[in-house]
Amino acid sequence: MESSLRVLDSTIKNISTSKRDDEVMFFAIIKSNSFNLERESTVVFDTIVLNEGNHYNNYDGVFVAPRDGIYLFSWTVSSYNANYVMTELVVGDEVITSTGEKDADSVSFMSASMTAICRMKKDSHAWIRTTGYGSLHYFYSNDNHPRTSFLGLLIRAE
Repeated sequence: MESSLRVLDSTIKNISTSKRDDEVMFFAIIKSNSFNLERESTVVFDTIVLNEGNHYNNYDGVFVAPRDGIYLFSWTVSSYNANYVMTELVVGDEVITSTGEKDADSVSFMSASMTAICRMKKDSHAWIRTTGYGSLHYFYSNDNHPRTSFLGLLIRAE
């Protein structure tokens, strides 16, 4: 019986380790900052809330797919005071979709969000960047106001 318990314990540990290796999800925010970015600049979400698998890099703002599969990404961008911010999700060299706010005409906080699902190959990159619209994109992300954030997760491995 003791031998059987050791085998069962070993099997459970292997299953547990295997499950952790399969998890791919991240959520990162810009915690407290306001800044401008030029056209087609990568937005770096510098504060990691969750990064299962460590596939999002909070120093360069890029997610690297650990395996082929279908991934879900969602992001929110925030701005303030009649400024604009327009962003897009880029996977490899392809723009998947975009979101932002460019019609603000008053003193207020504004935010825009987008969610996208796409297929990625192992080692391909995904990131959020400013669009080619205008010149400077203004980000405002602070406590007690809408935060700029980015999340991604593997929906189905292929």
